[in-house]
Amino acid sequence: MKLKKIAAVTGLLLTTVLLNAQEIIKKKDSIIAIKPEKKEPLFDVKFSGFIRHDAVFDSRQTVDVREAAVVLWGKDVDFDANGKDRNSASKFQMLNVLSRAGVRVNVHDVLGAKTAGFLEGDFFGNAEGGINEFRLRHAYITLDWKKSQLGIGQFWHPLTIPEMFPGVVNFSGGAPYMPYNRNPQIRFTQKLDANFNLMIAAVSQRDFTSNTAPYRNSSLPSGHVQVNYKSKNALLGLAGHFEQIRPKTGSGLTNDFSNERVNSVSVMAYGRFETKPMTIKAEAMYGENATSFIMLGGYVGYTPTSGPGLETYSTMATQSFWIDLTGKTKKIIPGFFAGFSQNDGANNPISGKAVAYGFSNVVGGIAASGNTTNRTINYIYRLAPRIEVPIKNLKFGLEAEYSAAEWGNADNSGRAVSNLNLIGTWRVVFATVLKF
Repeated sequence: MKLKKIAAVTGLLLTTVLLNAQEIIKKKDSIIAIKPEKKEPLFDVKFSGFIRHDAVFDSRQTVDVREAAVVLWGKDVDFDANGKDRNSASKFQMLNVLSRAGVRVNVHDVLGAKTAGFLEGDFFGNAEGGINEFRLRHAYITLDWKKSQLGIGQFWHPLTIPEMFPGVVNFSGGAPYMPYNRNPQIRFTQKLDANFNLMIAAVSQRDFTSNTAPYRNSSLPSGHVQVNYKSKNALLGLAGHFEQIRPKTGSGLTNDFSNERVNSVSVMAYGRFETKPMTIKAEAMYGENATSFIMLGGYVGYTPTSGPGLETYSTMATQSFWIDLTGKTKKIIPGFFAGFSQNDGANNPISGKAVAYGFSNVVGGIAASGNTTNRTINYIYRLAPRIEVPIKNLKFGLEAEYSAAEWGNADNSGRAVSNLNLIGTWRVVFATVLKF
């Protein structure tokens, strides 16, 4: 009997509690829904890129890359039996391989730093035979603290500064007058105060060289130091770069073991200025073994002509200067680029068979007296006026570019000393770009 009473009381209490709970969650005949816990996404993704079409006319044959998508300088004269220059033939083509796509990824903070990544590629290919193939441009991770940044991956070489890119229509940008390269690297940037920044970097070699083995066999990364000043209307900087390569592990007439090295130092000063009518950008650079930057230069190897002896090396020096002006009008934007670069040859030429090495030698432009083709370039210059018409995400660009190169027979330092010819060429580029 007692159990029945206890059960009845318990049932009455439970009913009362349930009725009260229903009254609590009812409000104006509506039930208040219990919201699930909101979870932040693990990452945020943003896509970007552009579709680009280029129509290009060249007044003569050129030294270039990827079917002349990137032009360096006009080819030397090549006379037939009747004294006519075979390289004076003009050419025309249209290309879309410069189109690209990229993705930016932001993830949760790591070690108290805003963490992001950037992955980008295009259809330029990694070699002449690979044009139209997709290739990697950037694969870069950044960790940003309040006053410092750590960057790891493949990105623009520290001497290739995005804020300093000239506004030219031609896809080659400022090359071969400015250093142009992308490299695997680890770089650290520190804000010194509101305006000054310091960057140090360890850099490896991947793109824009005919042979990465000399860079890998040195067993050392390249070293870079850079300081700049940034304000609302100005960017000023000074950069220094040290690089050591080991061209061969065996050399000489009997291919003996070699540990010969090439040390090179490059220094660059740059500035960008914002004025009311235009943006002004300029760089001046002294480079040693600058060939991996798509510039004149390289290094020269000297081998004894008789008896035993290893091939020894001397780096070639290059001077380069450029300026770019871009108007600040809205409907039609004018611009002008001017560049000059000079090959100063090997710093310390010695006796023996002299052979020049590097990207500029492979494509044709730098040589020494012992190369199979001993024609080399003393200096180059370029003048390029342009206009651009931006319409929302679409932009049309037209540029007329005049380039000249002084060719001649090389001495043992890689300088042209005889049979000189100044070769000029025109390039007209019409580009259409749709950004997304």
